[in-house]
Order: sequence, then C-alpha cells, then structure tokens
Amino acid sequence: MGTTASDLLEQAAARAARRRVGVVVGYAAPDGTTTVRAAGRTRLPDGAAPDERTVLEIGSVTKTFTALALARAVVDGALDLRTPVGELVPEVAGLGGDGTPVTLVHLATHRSGLPRTHLPTVRGSLEMLLGRDPYRDATEASLLTAIGAGRLRRTPGTGRPAYSNSGYGLLGIALARHAGTTYGELVRARVTGSLGLADTVLPHEASADQAARTARGHHRRRAPAPAWPLDGLPGAGALLSTATDLLAWARAHLDPPEGRLGDAVRLALAEHAPAVGLAWQRTPARGGGTLVWHNGGTGGFRSMVCLRPDRGDAVVVLTNHARGVDVTALSLLRSLPEP
Repeated sequence: MGTTASDLLEQAAARAARRRVGVVVGYAAPDGTTTVRAAGRTRLPDGAAPDERTVLEIGSVTKTFTALALARAVVDGALDLRTPVGELVPEVAGLGGDGTPVTLVHLATHRSGLPRTHLPTVRGSLEMLLGRDPYRDATEASLLTAIGAGRLRRTPGTGRPAYSNSGYGLLGIALARHAGTTYGELVRARVTGSLGLADTVLPHEASADQAARTARGHHRRRAPAPAWPLDGLPGAGALLSTATDLLAWARAHLDPPEGRLGDAVRLALAEHAPAVGLAWQRTPARGGGTLVWHNGGTGGFRSMVCLRPDRGDAVVVLTNHARGVDVTALSLLRSLPEP
C-alpha cells in the first residue's frame, strides 16, 4: 500500500515542528474531503498540542478576505473596481499621480504606488526583527494622515505590482466606510458568515472559547512574541483563523458557491494585473497549470494557503512561530499524489 495524503501531512507536520513551536498542516482533496495533521505545542513550555481548531494569527492571508469583500461589492453593483478611493475616504481625496487617481483595483492588486508601509523604515525593520509589533501605535487616523501627506512611488496602474500593507489597510477602511460598518462586521456580513467560517474573526471579536483556543505566537523557539491586533489597518492582516476555516476558504475558491458570492470568488481569482488577482498571487505550477497562493506573517505566526485550481486541491500550513512555512506548503503540494 502506497503512502497516503494523511501520511504525507503527518510527515510534513513532524518535520516542520522540529524547528517551530507548533505546526498545523491541512489538505483539501479534489473529492471534497479534508485532512489535518499537527505537531508541536500551542505554547511553551507546556501548552496543548495544536489541532484543526487551534486559532492563530493569519497575517496577510487576511488580504484575500478583504479582496473578496471588494469583489462582493462589485458583483452586487455597489462599487466599481475603477472607483477612486478618494471618493470613499475624504482624507485621501485626490490621491493619485500624473492625472491618474488611485482606484480600488490599484489597491487590491498592489499597483497603487503606495509604499509597503508608512512606518519609519529603520525603526519598523528593527522592531519586526525583534518580534515586536511595529504597528501597535498605528490608528486609522494616523495611517490616513501618513498616506495623504506622502508621495506615491509611481503612477498608479503602472509597473509591476509592488506589495503594500498600507494600500490594503486603506482598502479595508474604504470598504468598511462605504458599507457604513466596521471592518470586522463587513467581513462577517459579506464573506465569512455566508461561508460558515465562524472561527475567522478579529482578535477583539473573539469569543471566550476562541480566546481559549488561541495559540501563543513565538519569535524564536522559546521567545514569546506579542500579538499583532493591527487595529489601524485590519484589512491588511488582522484576522485570526483555524485550519478548518482556511480549508473551507480554499474549497470555496476551488469550487465557488452558487450565486453572487461565487461570482465574487471568480472575480477575485481572475488575473487583474501581471501575476496578481485581487490579493491572490498567481504563479506557474510545477507540472502545468497555475498555483494561486497567499502567505502571511506577524510577529509570532506564519501562514500559507496554496490552491491548485486545475487539480482542484489546496494546502494550508499554519504555525505559531516566526519561521516561515512557504517551503513546507510548496514541498507538500508537490509530494501529494495525482488525483
């Protein structure tokens, strides 16, 4: 009898956990089944073992939820991808360059010309290196002030996509204001509620049960890291989630639901700029087809969601450690047998 997907996941989790505090690995198979394996601990020195319901920070994987909220508004006819963001957020009215305004699609595809972050470069880099939260003092008002006072690095819509946390922070603010709600309520109403993703929430919205299931992040093997709530730019990376929810998230993109939500998923996955959907990154897959993916990282967590739409499967890897999991996810995906 050959090696099964379950065996491969168990081996991948065990290998990854040798250099990380805890790891959760999940696979969504083409037949609709899911498998989750985990290793390590939710916290040191004596935390419980992680499992499919362990809640972790997913960092920039949040951007895919923000992108689907945008796509849903477009499909519903409430917004247009070409809407200038300044029409929704007066504090950045006129944001643009060379006569071209920054639009919602520019923000969603990282082609706005905004820098990666509006943090002071040296301080921000040092604090991230030390595992501290460089965004702890950022508020919505301070982010909008910095964006409004800053300069774009290029004309919007030109050049290759240049990743911007500030851009996605602004996009989340714009979508929430347009809906007349908070970012958390927006995502719940437009995205997670419809898909039954009850464990995908902002930190301050977590229930007592979810808080009890939340792993402690770690900067190094035995160095706990502070949480990154990202209150000032939640659309860029503030959500918590579980392997179960993210596998359901992946399945919704592999097999979109009927109706407008499914239309929104297809819009988000489509290529809107070179090698980029709405948030989703698109690269050639080994053996043919397209790999659609997004990773994430905060002070003490790393995440990776990889989809293979041509094969109908996906891998999710989560860890409560600052050591990345991209290689783990990609290696696992390549090792899985053909369906």
